[in-house]
Amino acid sequence: MTSGSDNKSDLGIADIVRRIWARNYSIWPEPSTGGGGDWMGWLDLPASMHSGIGFAEHAHRDLMEGITSFNILGMGGSSLTPEVLSSVFPETALKLKVFDTVNPVTIRNVLTTMDISTAAFAVASKSGTTVEPLSLESVFRAALSDAGITDVADHFVALSDPGTPLAHRATDKEFAFHIPTPPNVGGRFSALSGFGMLPASVCGMPTDEMTRSALAMADRCRREDASNPGADLGIVMATNALRGRDKVTFAMSPSLERLGLWLEQLLAESTGKNGRGLVPIAGEAVLPPQAYGDDRQFVCIALEGEDIPANPARDDHPTYRIDVPDRASIAGELFRWEFATTVAACAIGVYPFDQPDVEAAKQLARAALESNSAPNQAPRDLESAVLSIANSGDEGGYVAIVAYLPESIELTNQISALRVAISNATGMATTFGYGPRYLHSTGQLHKGGPNSVRLLAITENTDVDVAVPGQTYSLGDLLHSQAVGDVQACRENGRRAEFVQTEGNVISELKSVTAKIT
Repeated sequence: MTSGSDNKSDLGIADIVRRIWARNYSIWPEPSTGGGGDWMGWLDLPASMHSGIGFAEHAHRDLMEGITSFNILGMGGSSLTPEVLSSVFPETALKLKVFDTVNPVTIRNVLTTMDISTAAFAVASKSGTTVEPLSLESVFRAALSDAGITDVADHFVALSDPGTPLAHRATDKEFAFHIPTPPNVGGRFSALSGFGMLPASVCGMPTDEMTRSALAMADRCRREDASNPGADLGIVMATNALRGRDKVTFAMSPSLERLGLWLEQLLAESTGKNGRGLVPIAGEAVLPPQAYGDDRQFVCIALEGEDIPANPARDDHPTYRIDVPDRASIAGELFRWEFATTVAACAIGVYPFDQPDVEAAKQLARAALESNSAPNQAPRDLESAVLSIANSGDEGGYVAIVAYLPESIELTNQISALRVAISNATGMATTFGYGPRYLHSTGQLHKGGPNSVRLLAITENTDVDVAVPGQTYSLGDLLHSQAVGDVQACRENGRRAEFVQTEGNVISELKSVTAKIT
């Protein structure tokens, strides 16, 4: 059951739906240079899920004997669906873990605690060239060898498009097997492809029910009126955004919280360009009513049997509610949101399948890695950077906090407290993401979307590092270069971006500065 707006006839919903299913790209503006091509294969994925799942189950029976954990090495669209599924289905036959970080502290801790002899790894990269998963692959291959494992290749599977370097390496027996992903499906629209369904199948999730859910949702998304759940949602979000409410604020049941990570990428990377975009706000604590500006709209997603945190402030803002009847229905919801995003992109006038500003940040990161350079402005301390933001709130703006730090519940909670303090002091919405994950997610929005962002990139000095076998750089070098490259890309796009380097205990520093603006 969903609820949304009542009258959308003036937006031509029937025409939008027909043209999307006809793969008619004229519904959107022209893509950026190099961003065109056939990207509508995601519409076919619900009908093809069974064949991919069948292959995965066959591979699982033949090659996964004795394995106790299935570990995804990927970024963005290659890893966010497994991240969502691992929280929706926490109890599975095989433990599912996602590694979408190159933080050396995190990876060092994993190397010292993981039972690597019974671990299998999926190297997930659509292009087969993504630097983060390939670097992690080298680290874990070396760890397996150091543990005395002789059949290292049997612990690795490759997920990529046909003809990629990963696919060729699989042919050369460097992997147990290769699962080809559809070339006409962009990464953030690939949830129902092998990137999401291989781990679902291997780990014993209810893939039959998930397939039925996706097929049913795809069928409903063919309707040419407001009963189309994807089109309805997309039109509502876009209509609100065009009226100044571009901050799409999510409130979710506890088991669906990680869905926010996937939605952030889908909305931000698809719509955040040409100075426009939907700004997803996920993982935000409930704020006092006065802290929400007139730039807000809410989407509440409730899993049957679980409550959403109460927030009376939603009564004063446009609110859309989605009720998810059971956990297997997550597959249908993924399709709903993909369809909704393309509809919203049409309504606000952007092309949803390219990401022109992501590559620019990658190029700057590569340059920083090769030259071992620092930001083009000296790093600031955390307190002065945060107080500068808190004392200069922008109506309709938002603060994007990004942490190139080891992910932990304690750090996430302390950042949450800082977000609350900033919103209370300024009325601005806040977002939060860990680097380098967010570079493959909301990074496009920061650089190409509305120029209303204040980016706060937090790094730390640490002596902990992990070498990358076969490379001249370490994981620490890679992480630092990505932070430098992203801040420089934001600044070159006219965005206000602060590069912060912490010297001591980051939790203590965060607590101190939060207290000063509370």
